[in-house]
Amino acid sequence: MYLMHLLEFSPAYGPNMVFFGGTTGENLISALKICVYIMVAFLGISLWYLFKSKKADKIYKLMSATDPIPIGSMTPGPVEIQGRVFSAIPPAPSPWSQKYCVFYHFNVEEWVVGRYTSSWGEYISDTSGDPFFVQDETGAVEIIPGEGEFRMEMDHFTTSGYFNDAPENLRALLNERYGKDTKGFIFKKKLRYTERILENDDEVYVFGEVRQEGGKYVVGAGKMPLIITEKGKAGVREEYEEMASGDRGTFYCILILGGVLALIFLGFYMYYNA
Repeated sequence: MYLMHLLEFSPAYGPNMVFFGGTTGENLISALKICVYIMVAFLGISLWYLFKSKKADKIYKLMSATDPIPIGSMTPGPVEIQGRVFSAIPPAPSPWSQKYCVFYHFNVEEWVVGRYTSSWGEYISDTSGDPFFVQDETGAVEIIPGEGEFRMEMDHFTTSGYFNDAPENLRALLNERYGKDTKGFIFKKKLRYTERILENDDEVYVFGEVRQEGGKYVVGAGKMPLIITEKGKAGVREEYEEMASGDRGTFYCILILGGVLALIFLGFYMYYNA
């Protein structure tokens, strides 16, 4: 009898060599079981991306089949409308520019240096939105922002780094409102700042689901997700098309990778038992 080497994959330690006794049928069954485990694990991961792809593709097709309609002609169900924003309550000021708006997203990212890679990480994320209306020449409808996703253009942007600190108003904002600072233990932090806002009279596209609440129509999330955007129909639809295509490609890549690794494992088995 002699030792046979088999490649085993451990999530904690990566590929390892394990040993079986001789070339018995029992050892072959054990090796085939490991192949099956590898394929099942990769199949599970790939199915998650397949699910995401189908969901994005469903939304893309729903958007493609939905045309903009006048607000006054809305009925319950998926809808796409275009109009201008107005608020029934006094808008609040945004954190950075202090502009009065119905929605804002103030975001600060920090450049984080890791042992092997470096990337931007979230430092501050502040979002606020009150119910508002979208109106056209045929009528107006209330939008429920808490159920939706805003795709706003960037209104304000700047950076600060090791040798250039942020403007005084930004430093004061970070310190007084968020308890943060632009300075690290020794050097200044490398940060980038963005603010997106939606003001009264801004023109937007809205995808969503029309439903009746309190005897009136509102637009929220449903079969069609609620998306408020300044990018127009084509931009949002293309994003979902790209998401569906990308997730579908990832599904096939992971599935193929699982099969390849299982074959490599089996190849090691056959090689050491030749």
